[in-house]
Amino acid sequence: LIQLLFFSTNYQQAFSNFRAEWMHFILFSIIGAGVGLLTPKKYSIKVLLFLGIAFSIPLYIHLALTFIKGMKIGSIPWGYWGINEIHGDLGYTALQAAIFLFTYFLYQPKSWLAKITTIGLLIICVCSPLLAASRGGTGFVFISILFILLAYFFIAEGNKISLRNKLIGTLSILILITGAYQVGLKSDPNRWGGILSRVSLGFEGDPGSIYCEGIGSLESTLKSKGVIITPAIQKGLDSIVDGDGARVMAARSGLSLTIDNPMGIDQSKQAYQKAITKLCNGAPAIFISHTHNAWVDTALAIGLPGSALLLLVLITYMYRGRNALKANMPSVTPFGMALFASALLWILRGLLDSVLRDQMLEMQAFVLALLLGIIIAKTPHLRGGHRH
Repeated sequence: LIQLLFFSTNYQQAFSNFRAEWMHFILFSIIGAGVGLLTPKKYSIKVLLFLGIAFSIPLYIHLALTFIKGMKIGSIPWGYWGINEIHGDLGYTALQAAIFLFTYFLYQPKSWLAKITTIGLLIICVCSPLLAASRGGTGFVFISILFILLAYFFIAEGNKISLRNKLIGTLSILILITGAYQVGLKSDPNRWGGILSRVSLGFEGDPGSIYCEGIGSLESTLKSKGVIITPAIQKGLDSIVDGDGARVMAARSGLSLTIDNPMGIDQSKQAYQKAITKLCNGAPAIFISHTHNAWVDTALAIGLPGSALLLLVLITYMYRGRNALKANMPSVTPFGMALFASALLWILRGLLDSVLRDQMLEMQAFVLALLLGIIIAKTPHLRGGHRH
């Protein structure tokens, strides 16, 4: 609101952007908190299972369409997105579903049928983004599982689990991550291989000059350092235009632009496009719609103070989740784990993709407020955020 009232140059556009983005964030937060507070206390942790299944519905649809597509072409349709416009839509919902499902897997009553069913649902959370060639989506599903497992071992149930079992559990997840990477590498070596070499080029040169003048600016910088443009380096240069290198280069470019626009640009989702166009005095030679970094994009839209405030909100959710996780109350601990993991993982996810916008922002607002509402409803004595 401060950015809207005091720092916008186009009030009509800024209010329209505020209404479309941040009013939705507030609205979905209120709805989520209301649903959580009104959830009957008797509801068990099966709520997490139901939420995991609900968030997996896009994955089920994608796998069904992938199966149909595979039958038609007679092979596995790697990179097929189904009805989704971007593979990120599968990765984002897979991340949240995996958080719910793996938390349920750890805390549900010791039923082998429930465990096997949950494992099957978690496999779907991996297979859908993997088939869609979403590296970030696949990776963060495993990261969420690994993080929750480590939090379970060392925060929640640390004294009850032997070091041997902790090592076995951690190594098992790492082996699965390696296996999934090898599957992706075999399906598309160009996409899954050589990531580090492509990303490293994103740290070279001046990002503003490169976007304004074109890739030739970066080539000149490399040649001035005595670098020979080999085919491998040329692939890296191409990725600056549209690929892994672009993520780093765009984030660097956006970060420098936030210094020039510390209070944001009319709360616009096109803030980066406006800022880079102004810097270049016209259309940039290399066009990219956003920085692929949610925190940089948010800072460009609502300013550095606004981005910091949003980060503080997520950290507060994380803190409240951790408190509930350590409360040693069986009816509350699973929801604390889910809240703790969700808040932290969405903070981290924002470093690699612009996830603090549109339906992703609404989803986070609803889920985080819902989980906190459930925790508060089940533990009135923890409403101040402190344990007694």
